[in-house]
Amino acid sequence: MNKTDSPLAEIHKKPLKIAILVRHFVTTGGMERYCVEVTRQLARNHEVHVFAQAWTWNGSEKIHFHKIPRFLEKPSFLNQLIFSYFTRKYLDETYDIIHSHERVTHFDTMTVHCPCFRTYITEEQRWWKRLFLWLSIAVSPRKMAYLWLEKRQFLYKQERILITVSDMIKKNVQANYSLPDDYFGMAYPGVDSELMKRANNEKNRAKKRSELGLKKEDLVVLFVGTEFKRKGLEALFRGFALIDRTDLILIVAGGGEQEKYRRLAHKLRIENRVLFLGMVEEIEKLYAIADIYILPTLLEPAGMSPIEAMASGIPTIMSSSTYAGSAELIKNNEAILLEHPEKPVDIANSINRLMDEEYRSELGRRGQGLAAQLTWGKTTKDTLDVYKRILKKKEEYGR
Repeated sequence: MNKTDSPLAEIHKKPLKIAILVRHFVTTGGMERYCVEVTRQLARNHEVHVFAQAWTWNGSEKIHFHKIPRFLEKPSFLNQLIFSYFTRKYLDETYDIIHSHERVTHFDTMTVHCPCFRTYITEEQRWWKRLFLWLSIAVSPRKMAYLWLEKRQFLYKQERILITVSDMIKKNVQANYSLPDDYFGMAYPGVDSELMKRANNEKNRAKKRSELGLKKEDLVVLFVGTEFKRKGLEALFRGFALIDRTDLILIVAGGGEQEKYRRLAHKLRIENRVLFLGMVEEIEKLYAIADIYILPTLLEPAGMSPIEAMASGIPTIMSSSTYAGSAELIKNNEAILLEHPEKPVDIANSINRLMDEEYRSELGRRGQGLAAQLTWGKTTKDTLDVYKRILKKKEEYGR
């Protein structure tokens, strides 16, 4: 291959042909939304083909969709294996880049959105417990399937590069699989700051507060997230109960075990100060009602909602980078970081710090300044940088 005919040389002359692999091309769910936002950015300058089992799309960007069979939704591990098999079968050599957001065996790059499945074994220090875990895998088709797929996706191949959504995820992968630093790229989630600013206005604030029966003088703390246990909702409730202010209201948005947490709120005598909204569409409009945003998560690879809250100008409390990948972006006190999100007293103290209106305004401005730099355009640029590295590898290895 002549250098002038190479994919790398052509990257500035003509669009790349890119295959995107994701089971559900939708905007609900963190991983799915990340995929949609980056894909639509790529589609503005490149030929993009999405291989999915289901999709919802009404954007202006031209995207080619290819249906992957879905014989069954559950068990999930079988569906995952089916998706991996058919994407490998349908893809050919005409694609410059094959980019997966799912556990599959055939790709050039994969965006790793969550910790390794193998983590629960490698983090167990007791030998007898680890032995028991391995034995449990031997009798579980689900666990065997996920471990097999994961081993294949993290198998070292010279022409591959993995994209992680935070340094936390990169370190997790390397703790489970021996892969060098240069095998990775990084692309943090972005945010549409202009959309957040437009949605967070006095008109939306008054309308949403009225719909929810909130008073103008109420001080609203907003929590957004699914999987309530992992996102630290119990500790938040217990910390919230330590603050004796009837005008302090906690809004809980997201899917989870509502009845369990309603009972906890009743037990803590805060049920009159907690509102459960369930899953919310157009979440950007909800930020308008909030005075404070909080996410005391125990594990969040790269949550988008804290950055969205900051983009909306809302002073934000979130777990430190030990627990939350997004916290890696906080360098100049743009948010309050919880070093011990499992401790209710620390949560209460952080909320109490924001009772000062001047400090709330200052923190909101700092957070908004940071979020303005974290665009989906930047996420896409970081992704394209990985594509260029892959194309260079393909040149070097003769493909």
